[in-house]
Amino acid sequence: MTAAAMTNLDRYIAAWRHAMDASIALGDGLASEQWRARTECPKWTVRDVYAHLVGGEEWMAAGHPRPDEGLARIAEGPVAARRRYSGPEVLAELTDVYAQRVRQLAENPPDPDEQTFTAYLAPITVEGLLRMRAFDAWVHEQDVRRAIGVPGNLDSDGARIAAEIFVSALPRIVGKTAGAPPGSVVRFTVDGELPFDYVVVVDESGRGALIPADRPAVDAMAATLHLRMGWETFARLGAGRIAPESAEVSLDGDAEIAARILKGLAITP
Repeated sequence: MTAAAMTNLDRYIAAWRHAMDASIALGDGLASEQWRARTECPKWTVRDVYAHLVGGEEWMAAGHPRPDEGLARIAEGPVAARRRYSGPEVLAELTDVYAQRVRQLAENPPDPDEQTFTAYLAPITVEGLLRMRAFDAWVHEQDVRRAIGVPGNLDSDGARIAAEIFVSALPRIVGKTAGAPPGSVVRFTVDGELPFDYVVVVDESGRGALIPADRPAVDAMAATLHLRMGWETFARLGAGRIAPESAEVSLDGDAEIAARILKGLAITP
């Protein structure tokens, strides 16, 4: 399939598969102590991350029914249920349910416009849900990689989807969550595997607008705050995997607003 022929849905499924394949391949080579290694995902070991992935794929395989308990049932339940399982046992479950999901998607291509909801009961289309599955799979792949010291795939399709999700949240984070005052011009310069340079401008109503920093209109704007960091740091902040005070971030401007923005970058549930 050419890039031109690939739909958004195709892209999300391909990114999800790439991240899942990578996680399963990583799991195949883990030693006992690596399965017990702590990850940046609060309270979870590497084995727990794989158990969480099992739960998510089982939910998808069952047709993503509305969970009465919301996010806890999908996120935490499978982890708690597998506390006594060995890492290889959890990996075997994940391998099986993942193969089932691949078959389902091939045999019954999803309708991207079908209405459904996320695991925490927010309304969404099936296309949007599969985008979130790609995002979740990539974030947890990175959890495992950092825990076992095997970096990689920071510029994969899953990483690009994560970047889109994180960046799209910046206007809300700057204007609403952090409460940057009207007239604020906040610049984000990220380097590394997926570099970008954006400015968020806050209008008189407190709403933020995202503008690429290379636009001519930006040249006349003096940034009231400029944040610089690497892509992995930005992604870890966006996924809530690192405390802002521990992140390698350089800034020019109002430190108080910067602290509120950096704290607000964490958008995962």
